Amino acid sequence: MRFPYLRFALIPIVVAGLSILLAVTTRLEQERQYDVLQALYESHARSAGRMVREAAQEATWSTGLVYSMSAESAALLLELLGPPGTGEDCAALTSRIPYLAIWAARDTNDVRGCMDRVPVGSRLAFVDGVLAAPDGDFVEDDRTRELGVFCAWTRGESVATVVCMDRGHLDEIRLEVGLGPLLADLKDRDLEYVVVQDPGGILAASPAPGRISTWDNDPVLAQVREGALDGLQGRMLDRDGQTVYEVIGPLDLVDGTRAVVRTALDAGELVRFRTWISHRQALMAGVLGGVVLLSIALAFVMGRAVRRRREFVDAMRRREEEGRHWQSLGQMAATVAHEVRNPLNTIGMALQRLSREIHVDPADDAGFHDLLAMSADASDRVERVVSEFLELGKPLDLDRRAYPASALVQEALASLAMRAVGEGKTLEIRCACSGDVIVDRQRFGQVVANLVANALDAVGPGGIVTVVAECQPGTFRVVISDDGSGMDAATLSRVQEPFVTTKAHGTGLGLPLARRLVEAHGGTLVLNSQQGVGTHATLVLPAKET
Repeated sequence: MRFPYLRFALIPIVVAGLSILLAVTTRLEQERQYDVLQALYESHARSAGRMVREAAQEATWSTGLVYSMSAESAALLLELLGPPGTGEDCAALTSRIPYLAIWAARDTNDVRGCMDRVPVGSRLAFVDGVLAAPDGDFVEDDRTRELGVFCAWTRGESVATVVCMDRGHLDEIRLEVGLGPLLADLKDRDLEYVVVQDPGGILAASPAPGRISTWDNDPVLAQVREGALDGLQGRMLDRDGQTVYEVIGPLDLVDGTRAVVRTALDAGELVRFRTWISHRQALMAGVLGGVVLLSIALAFVMGRAVRRRREFVDAMRRREEEGRHWQSLGQMAATVAHEVRNPLNTIGMALQRLSREIHVDPADDAGFHDLLAMSADASDRVERVVSEFLELGKPLDLDRRAYPASALVQEALASLAMRAVGEGKTLEIRCACSGDVIVDRQRFGQVVANLVANALDAVGPGGIVTVVAECQPGTFRVVISDDGSGMDAATLSRVQEPFVTTKAHGTGLGLPLARRLVEAHGGTLVLNSQQGVGTHATLVLPAKET
């Protein structure tokens, strides 16, 4: 019996399994695509960072070569000129060597030589400042830059010689091969910035990088610069809501120190792809969840349909069996009635004749008439059983018409209300339905009267029987309650079977007949009872003809 429902329960399980498998495989494929795209993007960023680093290193070496050549030129000039004398012709010398700007000698007393670019009062301090440089091959500081020169010096036994050359050509070469021109020429729509940075700060940058990390708050910079991380180091950064991929590489400077080159590319496309994957996964989860819910609903509907079909088939089978049962019962009832009623009529006439014609001793007259009355009652009881038995077996032909519900209930219970008063019992009737109901008037009255009569039989003097009738959407409902002794579950389960009764003089046919009449109207009759509490009979009929 449970196998069909188990079969339908497998539908959402299979759908859920397939949905999970689809979701997992789709997620794995999307993650694989993202990993491939990220790998390609990182490879592109590393290639760009490597190219920028190599170009920066070439520019640095080129600048260093220019400085080295300038230092060699200054050293050669120092060797050729030697220390100046006291009467040197500076004009003639500068005309022969145009790039010579300063030629001076410093002895223990003073300075001498060609120093037209230096103010008279500052010449001694200037020469002493140049001589104070630790490396005499190439001197470049604020004083020399202010005068537009770079210098070299050498010391003899008693005199030191200083030569300064015009730095105009040096600056021109630096503008062509230095880091500044290199970074200025870097242009790409995905390039966010290129920064050359050392612990002192930014040495060169293009374009403006904005706020970036420093050596103090970014340990990766120091690790790359100090060689702890070989080659290039890549990482994702979030800068003011914008995601970039930054490649960091070491850069050797002319002075022998090391800086880092930071090349950052826009990673917005990678972020957008990740967001797209997340949205697609959320959408798929919602769709698959909806499919699973629909499969659950489908399984529930199909299971419910199968159950209802099975219940319908079972009900039809029961009705067919009941039809055959009632048909057989009707045939048997007709035969029994024919065979029983004739003797009953004879017995009845005989009792009437005995009552009229037979006279007994006055002392026995009371007992004689009591015996006749008991015989008549027994004959009437047999007649009633035969009549109810015939009623059960007859085909039902209902004459259904519209009647006011309240008047219908009051009419069916009029005689029972008088019986309740006579027996010292209370019958409360409450009808909250003002509309019409479509029923067979005689059959409806028979059902209600039978149920209320049973309730009155179940209560003793002072007992209360309540009848509540109400109209609900599409139905007419009558509830009959009593405060009698009630029935246990075993008795309640059998009381609607033919010839089963809890009354001393009951036939056991009233409730089966009532249930048959209710079902013929398309309604239901439900009994609920509890020992020591009472019994409730609920009669529900369709308000319209079905």
